[in-house]
Amino acid sequence: MIYEYKVEPIPEISGRLLSSKSIRTKSAKMIQIALEAEVKLGWEFLDIKTIKIPIKKAFFRSAREVTVSLLFFRKLRAPDNLTQTFQKDAERPFSNEKVPSLGPAVKNKLTR
Repeated sequence: MIYEYKVEPIPEISGRLLSSKSIRTKSAKMIQIALEAEVKLGWEFLDIKTIKIPIKKAFFRSAREVTVSLLFFRKLRAPDNLTQTFQKDAERPFSNEKVPSLGPAVKNKLTR
């Protein structure tokens, strides 16, 4: 079976004027709304992950990391899309042309 995959970020909640209980309740409600919306479109919930993305140092800012939570969904491809994909994969873009051999990768040995 061949699947299509989709990744959506979880919307952020500002923590202003909210207690810890209300933040948990609001975040759970937001995730539930996001999941229900995608399920209605035919996507199956697959996973939820939290990753850290490094942000480079800028002129007035030091380097930092941003934490992002992502929702992963998948959906079976339609049968007509399956045959088209395999036909495209079977075609070689350089079938009629001579393609030069690049040979094996060799380490550059520099001596000083």
